[in-house]
Amino acid sequence: MPNLTTIAEWAATLGVSRQSAYDAVKRCEIPVADGKLDPDYATHLYRKNTRQRANGNRPDTLANGAQPSTPAGAGGAGGVEPSAKVPGYDTSRARREAAEAATAEIKLAELAGLYLVKRDVDSTVFEVARALRDGLMNCARRIAADVAPLTTADECEAVIEREHRILLESMAHTFGEKLDVQLEDEGA
Repeated sequence: MPNLTTIAEWAATLGVSRQSAYDAVKRCEIPVADGKLDPDYATHLYRKNTRQRANGNRPDTLANGAQPSTPAGAGGAGGVEPSAKVPGYDTSRARREAAEAATAEIKLAELAGLYLVKRDVDSTVFEVARALRDGLMNCARRIAADVAPLTTADECEAVIEREHRILLESMAHTFGEKLDVQLEDEGA
């Protein structure tokens, strides 16, 4: 038969208040028989279902500077080792708030039209590159009849250059429409 103890005695071994222990019994579904429980099993369930407090590893200032015997919470006896470089609660909170502020600034800039959404840019670049590839692949067929009767290389070059310029202007126009951006000097 397991060694049974009262909830109040178990709370004292954990270093938590009696009321916190009664709350833990309900929250962690710790079995109680006649107001008593198995302290080892109860402690196991408590640590499994309870998150360690942010200040659980801080010294207790009310106990004349003495460290608590066992910190309450999930990390209790087998928790974070003191040698590990874990940032404190205030540091973590400041980092989180700084990240939230940066995210809000990015969203604000995005709404103001200063930033583009990456998936929109990726999609548009893919469409434009595919259209440019198709245009260049079909270029020879389209201009063959225009180039065939020409006699000089300069005349052929002018026709080919005109076709390439049309493709590049189409690309710039598509970027302008889809992403609301103007590429440098579209007419040049």
